[in-house]
Amino acid sequence: MCNVYLEGTRAILDMAKCPYEFASPEFLNLHLKDLSTIESPITTIRYEEEIVIELSEEETKVLTEYAGIIRKMEEILLRADIYGLKQDPHYDSRREAIRKFYEYLFMDPLLAEKKLSDYKEPLPEKDIFTKGHSTFKSWVKGILKRFMETKLYKLVKQTGDLRKAFLSLTGLKSLYFVDSIILDVPKNAKPVKDPEGSYELQYGLKVQVYEIPGEDAYLYVQENPEIKGLAKDLKKMLASVIAEHMRDTFDDITDFNIAFNLKTREYRQFFIDQAIMRGIQITPPQALAMGREAASWLVGLGAYIENISLDKEHITDIYIDSENSPIYVEHSRFGLCHTLYRYNRELLENAFMNIIRTRPGKKFDDNNPIADVVLKRHMMRCHIQRPPATFEELQGALRLMKETPFTYPQYLYYKSFSPFFAGYDDVMVSLGSSEAVLGLKGVGKTAFTAAKITAIGTARRIIPIQDIEEIPVRAFRKRGFHIGAARVQSSELEAGAQRAGGELDLVSMANALLRMGDAALIINEVRSRTAVQGIINLLNTQPGVFLLYNLHAESLRDIQDRLELVFGIPAASMFATDRYTFLKKIKFGRKGIIHRVLGYEYESDISEKRFVEVFRFRRGNDIDDCIYEPKFLKNPEAVKRDFSTLNLSKLEKELDIKFLPPALIRRSEETGISPEQYILQAFFKGKVYDDIYRTSVKMDDKILRELDFVLKANTYANRLISSMEKETGEVDFKEVQKKWDQLFKDIVKEDIMQRETKAGEKTSKKKK
Repeated sequence: MCNVYLEGTRAILDMAKCPYEFASPEFLNLHLKDLSTIESPITTIRYEEEIVIELSEEETKVLTEYAGIIRKMEEILLRADIYGLKQDPHYDSRREAIRKFYEYLFMDPLLAEKKLSDYKEPLPEKDIFTKGHSTFKSWVKGILKRFMETKLYKLVKQTGDLRKAFLSLTGLKSLYFVDSIILDVPKNAKPVKDPEGSYELQYGLKVQVYEIPGEDAYLYVQENPEIKGLAKDLKKMLASVIAEHMRDTFDDITDFNIAFNLKTREYRQFFIDQAIMRGIQITPPQALAMGREAASWLVGLGAYIENISLDKEHITDIYIDSENSPIYVEHSRFGLCHTLYRYNRELLENAFMNIIRTRPGKKFDDNNPIADVVLKRHMMRCHIQRPPATFEELQGALRLMKETPFTYPQYLYYKSFSPFFAGYDDVMVSLGSSEAVLGLKGVGKTAFTAAKITAIGTARRIIPIQDIEEIPVRAFRKRGFHIGAARVQSSELEAGAQRAGGELDLVSMANALLRMGDAALIINEVRSRTAVQGIINLLNTQPGVFLLYNLHAESLRDIQDRLELVFGIPAASMFATDRYTFLKKIKFGRKGIIHRVLGYEYESDISEKRFVEVFRFRRGNDIDDCIYEPKFLKNPEAVKRDFSTLNLSKLEKELDIKFLPPALIRRSEETGISPEQYILQAFFKGKVYDDIYRTSVKMDDKILRELDFVLKANTYANRLISSMEKETGEVDFKEVQKKWDQLFKDIVKEDIMQRETKAGEKTSKKKK
């Protein structure tokens, strides 16, 4: 039962002990009964739900005043003198009217008032009953007058029903279309004044990020003006369709991956047809918004998560701790953000089952309480859990994967790297240096690993090996890359575990793929002992294999200890990996924006059996003051964040090297090209990426930072270097820079013209 207990004058209700959903009709009925039985004074009320809700003294009075009316009515029910004589033919109907009024107090104050107000009886036929008639009439008038003066009655009249009135007291709101509660924006919330603190999404959705004084996390709020502005008749129509089909299984849909789009169009047309039939005004944008809303709740993830999923540029993860618990998100700029949105059990079950339906044969039940599914419609990795894997709760972690990978210019835009590091990384990847990308959860290991594919280029066979499709293979394939993904059993399963669906383990798959021919292998998310041992064996038994992989680790010591103490592998095997790149997250101040940056990088010196630090992040007062220091160079240009004034002619003459990185020396010996040439090439490639980044900012054109243009510019840059290479392998980078400056302007001009032409063609087609 939802029992209230007192601590002094504060009433506390622990919802964990209540069988009913917070603010449900059943809950409110019992809660009002509990309050009316407490004789002790109550000044404040605290609800300990998935969130803690504290009512102020003024808000508490709204409920305690109403509870006082309930107690008064219980006293009146026990009295016999207000109903007249028992012989009066209307005696029983009077008692019944008061009893009905009392019962409706717990369910619907407006209906209670109406029932009592509507009570009518004819004038008595005998004088003996006249006094009883007038006495009861006076009591009814007095009861209604006092009842209609209560603040809760007035609030119910204002909001529409008891549930909405109660929610307004607690700072929550109820949706019109589904049985769901949302929080209200706190009164002390302050909109974040930042370019990325307020923006618009597809379908007219508006996003505002708030800062809450005294809170660590920001508040992420979305608004849907089209839905919010619907006329009352349209809202009723939408709510009716959702309520009618909420429990449908949609067995007629053969492929649930396209269900959302199909149903959006179907409901859109339905709402247009219904509006015309009923003479209700509707616009095409309103019909589309209603179609999306209905499809979201019925065959999608619910309107909240569906709309958050449209914010791919900023949101990386969506987290659900349990039903009725507020959803929270990971924002690329503001870190972990709370939201106003929450799902009850039914809505969460529906969303999770719609995820499972996209994978025919996939199970999510008591025997299969954990599921990993990629929802291709959103490019979303969905990890969902249910009992017995949880304590009677439904939980989910939804990762939004980029459909096109990050590029070096985008990393420069976010100030994650320096231009020289971007250029050096490009050179080392293009030379086929094996590398481990490391860091804690959420630092962007997979994104950075995928970004390196751009540097590998279209001239090499690339095979990502992953248990779930996080590296966007199709994005590269349709741009001419020779890339074919291989699926393996989850790396969380150790060797000897039963293979799910017949997938091979990572090690077996990697060896099989290498027998098919030379390729760049990219292994995403190495977790298990078997996978780690397999990678180490692969690198040690097949020297020169080009392998990129990522795993969770904070330092070289962390990897060494894990290999020796956990996996029983000699630490010396680490030297088979050419490079170790560590990423990390940093903030400036408690409420600072999160930045994902290069932490440091090491290269393996096989002959000396040591790891040489080649890059180091130096923290400044803010992100603009931070330095990405190449430990092997003294030239001040190497730490510059702006390469617009870079002079390669001067650098060729004044290159000041402290030491040569060991992995670079090895690659240099293989190609016969001097390390100095590759360092100059790194400066040049850094300038290429810096030019793209700065031009995109100057022209306010973010498309220039994205994959298509970066690939085009990178191809031109690589061809330019190759065309100017002498027989000795040397390149005059002074001449390369001269030609590049003009070439880059031509590339930008050509790209913009092509886009304008395509846009013009689309416009003309629409007109036709």
